[in-house]
Amino acid sequence: MTDGFDMSMPAAAESVGRARRVARAWCRYCRVPDDLVDAVLLVMSEMCANAILHGGSDSIGVRAWLPSFGVLRIEVADYTPSRLPAVQHPSAESEHGRGLFLVDAVAADAGGSWGFSADGTSAWCTLPLPRNASCWRFGVPESDHSSSAEVSQASA
Repeated sequence: MTDGFDMSMPAAAESVGRARRVARAWCRYCRVPDDLVDAVLLVMSEMCANAILHGGSDSIGVRAWLPSFGVLRIEVADYTPSRLPAVQHPSAESEHGRGLFLVDAVAADAGGSWGFSADGTSAWCTLPLPRNASCWRFGVPESDHSSSAEVSQASA
């Protein structure tokens, strides 16, 4: 599949690595520049880890696709309705709590956006795709990939 991938995986730590490997292969196929691949992999890792740690389901849904020209979208679902999490600002000594802070920083740096579905069951991030990536032309709008209501996080 050239325009994206969509998979379900167990809500287990090893699924983070699987999601990264699939995302990396897809990005390489699409000739996404290395600095943007790094951003995609970081966002994918953090969103998967949050879904596994904070979701209440036995599985997570992971997908990435090109919903419009020049836009790459990542979505991770834990299928568990919840209140929307907020970006934390942990101290240097904290071992946890940096995931959404990193997603926010990466999205802001790339000129993208991120947020959650209104019911909290999925997190999403969009990143602009440079024209030198070969897959930008494959943007295929599909109605099932669009959430009816989403909440965007504003980058400060």
